[in-house]
Amino acid sequence: MGYPEILRKKALYDQAKDQIPDLTVQSYVKAFELEYTHNSTAIEGNTLTLLETKVVLEDGISVGGKMLREIYEVINHNKAYQYIKSCINDEKPLNEGIIKDIHALLTENIMVGGVYRNVEVYISGAAHTPPVPNEMYQQVKNFYADLAERIT
Repeated sequence: MGYPEILRKKALYDQAKDQIPDLTVQSYVKAFELEYTHNSTAIEGNTLTLLETKVVLEDGISVGGKMLREIYEVINHNKAYQYIKSCINDEKPLNEGIIKDIHALLTENIMVGGVYRNVEVYISGAAHTPPVPNEMYQQVKNFYADLAERIT
């Protein structure tokens, strides 16, 4: 589906959204957020099923036989998603601080997040070599400088 089609569908939704009962909208939002969290964490190797993800997020119950890391991945993903929604709702422009906050939320109780790495890394099986820490930091600064310039 191309961008024009997405815009067309959004326009249709905007025309009809006031006619949709709040309970129905809330139900769809809840279902989307649950499936989005499950699918996003599964892509990264999380083994929780959709039902187990639901139990963790909605009931606050841990799942037996699963690593704590997987539980935190699901919880953290949902927290980060809620944070992103609030930033959009508050019309906050994307900036380095928000990205660091998202990273910190995603890695809470797993590893230290929201900070730049200070060691060289490589990606196993990939031809690409990530930049060394100093170069990476400069690339990030340049990205946000370019972004700010394009917005103004």
